[in-house]
Amino acid sequence: MTARPSWGGIVRVWVRSLGDVLLRRPAAQGVRHSSGVRQLLLTLAVMEAVTGFLLSSMLPPPVRPVHAAVEVLLVLAGFALVATLLRHPHEVDAERLVLRTGFLGDVTLPRSAVRSVSPVVRTVDGRGPRPVPGEPEAVACSVSDSLEVAVHLDPPVRLDLGAAGVVDARTVYASADSLPALSAALRAA
Repeated sequence: MTARPSWGGIVRVWVRSLGDVLLRRPAAQGVRHSSGVRQLLLTLAVMEAVTGFLLSSMLPPPVRPVHAAVEVLLVLAGFALVATLLRHPHEVDAERLVLRTGFLGDVTLPRSAVRSVSPVVRTVDGRGPRPVPGEPEAVACSVSDSLEVAVHLDPPVRLDLGAAGVVDARTVYASADSLPALSAALRAA
């Protein structure tokens, strides 16, 4: 498991992802996740750009440059977060399954332990890799609290969640834009 990076590390991931999108560098291949969060952030970033422009016209002239700088940072942060989620998909190969959150940490599972995936509708409070309350053998890994996929493991995989402790996980809940795409990638691997 990759732990959540520091705030400086998160900002570096966002800036690098936004730069890669602007420079049209090819994105990593894999199963995309967090489409709901991406759509919401993209909408908010565009709305912030429009409302920021309108609000700036109502502010006194001496305040406008400061307001413009704050608005540019907010809009860039929104686009950078969307770029980060797009450029860090889940990865599946013959040896491992890496469930990514984009910038809050990853969970790497041995491919040999993954028995199946199934659809779920689940909410687990928090962000990034975390234990699931009420399920001592489950871990959630997502950038939001909404989870759509359950990855079933046999034998259990020991995951060190840092301050949250060690979990012998039999189930890992995650988000994926397409369960059929994740299933197909697992079968192909």
